[in-house]
Amino acid sequence: MSKFEILKLMAFASLFAVMTFILVVVFVGNRRAAKYDERQELIRGRGDRYGFLVLIVGEVISALFMQTDFYTKHGIAVNFAIIMLSLTVMSVYDIVHGAYFAFNEEHVKANSWLYVVLGICLILGYIDDFNSALNIMGIYWLIIGVVSLFQLHRDKESDKD
Repeated sequence: MSKFEILKLMAFASLFAVMTFILVVVFVGNRRAAKYDERQELIRGRGDRYGFLVLIVGEVISALFMQTDFYTKHGIAVNFAIIMLSLTVMSVYDIVHGAYFAFNEEHVKANSWLYVVLGICLILGYIDDFNSALNIMGIYWLIIGVVSLFQLHRDKESDKD
């Protein structure tokens, strides 16, 4: 077999593996689905709209600067940052309004701390690489973790009153 045929076979095997993983997640993951009430569904829908609006505005602004040298060098990082910014807006809106975590979700505080640690590790691991998507994802996870811990603390304080 030639090198090209081996690479082609590896590409098909990778595609098959990804498709199998997606099918397993879709069909097996529905057994313990997260449960949200009507209020949470409405809040999540509003958060999705705000996140989508940020995505559209960010991409329009990005399109205005496409011909610059900075965009030529870092265009993928800029577009990924815009996507992650829109996800951050959506997630923070959901967290602040109490719709990010499902009401049957367990270990919310542990997950929040995991997000903080994951974010710090990704930021510190790729701090010197501006073009790294993992650095941008680290910032996202850190923000989500800190905001959710703040929200848990605020809910705990309001329950005391």
